Amino acid sequence: MDLSIIVPAYNEEKRMIPFVNDLIKFSKKLKNYEIILVNDGSKDRTLEIMESLKNKNKYIQIVSYEKNKGKAGALKEGVNFASGNKILFIDADGSIPPYEIDEMVKKLDDYDVVVGNRASKDSKVTQSPLRKMTGLMFNKYVNFLFNLDINDNLCGFKGFKKEIAKELFNSLISKKWIFDVELFYRIKQKGYSLFQQPIRWINKKDSKIKPFDPIKMAFQLILLKKSLKSQKKA
Repeated sequence: MDLSIIVPAYNEEKRMIPFVNDLIKFSKKLKNYEIILVNDGSKDRTLEIMESLKNKNKYIQIVSYEKNKGKAGALKEGVNFASGNKILFIDADGSIPPYEIDEMVKKLDDYDVVVGNRASKDSKVTQSPLRKMTGLMFNKYVNFLFNLDINDNLCGFKGFKKEIAKELFNSLISKKWIFDVELFYRIKQKGYSLFQQPIRWINKKDSKIKPFDPIKMAFQLILLKKSLKSQKKA
């Protein structure tokens, strides 16, 4: 298997169909791939919709469980299930067009990890001034706290070589959103090569991350840093 595309979803009945249909249209140009839809304990019709999509496309696989594990848990399940030599994940809300996958797959020939970078001057991003400001402040804070140099810590579009994806996600101790920061911390600690890919991104309504969530995460990150330090000493 050349490529595994993971789409984590929690209560995405309204956005799942249009995004996955766009993903399917794009994937017709691919060879030897799989699309892994992860139902993270949704309470709405997300699983039912996934099953209907799978019935129409032989490349779709479904990973589903009843108890919500958060995005980090959903991606860990997807990564462990994936068999592609390259593994990437992309958000189900449609904020990132599937054609961005092309460039990520190419860059993974030369890098261990490739991540979407909405902060690049070459990116085309549509978002409110408030969201842009909180994102900028959050990234500066993260880079200071963890001694990183990442322009966009929370972009829901990241790709990895297979063995690296499985090693990173099976080492995660974070849950929900701050797992992205832990990934970058571990990538740096391991010395993996990283490319920050400029992308097109459009802010979608009903985003799971609200404008002030990065402020809440700031406190969670302090606890994460302490946990990672303790783990390193052990």
